Amino acid sequence: MTTVTPLTTVDTGARPVEEIRFGDARAFRVDLFTPDEVAEVVTTVDAVPAGLRHGTEDVPGPVGLTTIGEAFYRNRDRPGHYTDCAREDNRVLYRHFRLVHERVATFLEHRYALPVVFAEELAVPGFHLFGFGAPGEYHGGGWHVDALETQVPFLAARQADITAVVNFTVPFVLPDGGSGMDLEADAPGRRGGGEPITVPYRAGTMVFTETELWHRISGSRCLSPGQRRVTYQGHGVRLDGRWILFW
Repeated sequence: MTTVTPLTTVDTGARPVEEIRFGDARAFRVDLFTPDEVAEVVTTVDAVPAGLRHGTEDVPGPVGLTTIGEAFYRNRDRPGHYTDCAREDNRVLYRHFRLVHERVATFLEHRYALPVVFAEELAVPGFHLFGFGAPGEYHGGGWHVDALETQVPFLAARQADITAVVNFTVPFVLPDGGSGMDLEADAPGRRGGGEPITVPYRAGTMVFTETELWHRISGSRCLSPGQRRVTYQGHGVRLDGRWILFW
């Protein structure tokens, strides 16, 4: 895949945003956290209470995956459990990661000139934690479109009233050989299949899209053992004159 290069810079009034064009699609990057703030967030991730870690599992190869917070994509078959976890965990997660939640929300409020809120029934954005036991090249995720606003019952019931979406990832720890996000523009009459790009991740820099795009986690390259990939993940919908963020 061709590595993306920024083509334009858009000033939001708060932070410069890189606009990345490929085919008829666009993605964006914005620096949100300083190196010291990245280190602070990583320390907070490592100190998170065990009860906020969910779904520890092994994936093929010497890789471990854990989430902080309970994401809907892992609970499609048990939406009641997802809602219960959101109601139980949201306030604790918000307090524990206040810096991250508020920095991202403030940026989006500046960009869209609308208030950003969270909902009791929806999990606040959370974290993916990948651990790589040995050096090597690790495959990324499967190709998909998020479109969670059509699946989460709380939002699906109001789908006709949702007027815009945003999907975002903020990397905080990356393997020493790098990682990123693969995207494809849509081809005529289908999802994906158009011009492909890879957006390399930088710690503290948010990658986001404002439409539902065909994408996947890029492969991770580990030059030494004990590498990690820690990312903050979330989605947002514009509904009733405000943005609701969730995971």
